[in-house]
Amino acid sequence: MTRLGQKKQLKRLPAPSHWPIARKEYKFTVRTRPGPHPKESSITLAILLREMLGYAKTLNEVKQILSSGQVLVDGRVRKMTGFPLGMMDVVEIKTSGEKFRILPKKSGGLRLVPIDEKESGVKLCRVQKKRMVAHGRVQFTLHDGRNVLLSEGGKPSEIHTLDTLKISIPDYKMISHMVLEKGAYAVVTQGNNVGYQGRVLDIQKRYGTHASTVTMEDLQGNKIQTSLDYVFVVGKQKPEVNLPVEGGASS
Repeated sequence: MTRLGQKKQLKRLPAPSHWPIARKEYKFTVRTRPGPHPKESSITLAILLREMLGYAKTLNEVKQILSSGQVLVDGRVRKMTGFPLGMMDVVEIKTSGEKFRILPKKSGGLRLVPIDEKESGVKLCRVQKKRMVAHGRVQFTLHDGRNVLLSEGGKPSEIHTLDTLKISIPDYKMISHMVLEKGAYAVVTQGNNVGYQGRVLDIQKRYGTHASTVTMEDLQGNKIQTSLDYVFVVGKQKPEVNLPVEGGASS
């Protein structure tokens, strides 16, 4: 008899390199289940609770925490150990009252940034696709896999792919949007400059895979050039969310 579906476990050695797990101490870890983020750019709830926060030592303890409904992701209770967490997700631990936003690290992978109650009610999402649906309405597909309909009276011509929407959670209603343009504040999500944040100086659009580039400058005056696809706008002139510079300085 053949096995139905994918395996629920993953050997630690071939696991994504950015996962903060001990490679040789144990043989298996929790595989990422199908969800809003791909395995290459996400971590699982099990890794978050066990390796990153230290709230559990074993997978059984992780399951007990999740089954009690103590963990919320983007305002909704999640109970699956392999649920993928990615860029800009908001995680809340009910019992401790802690709230975090997930952001990219300069060394690769993801980090947790503590946020307050007010900020935990909003999320920034990059527009990946834009299309017309029934009744002439415009639908946006966001980087976390969700779809958002433009409210009646909105101007779809003002919002383009790779722009960023500021939305409320968990109802996912659009609050405002930020354009990927010169002067915008952005963070790099992939590539050699992952985790870099700064102001957009110039955008060069060309044809071909990753041919379009963006030139950015940080607060110290350091400049970098990266692929257009790797740039995530987080504010018009300054970040709309808490975006501390790694090392303790504030942006």
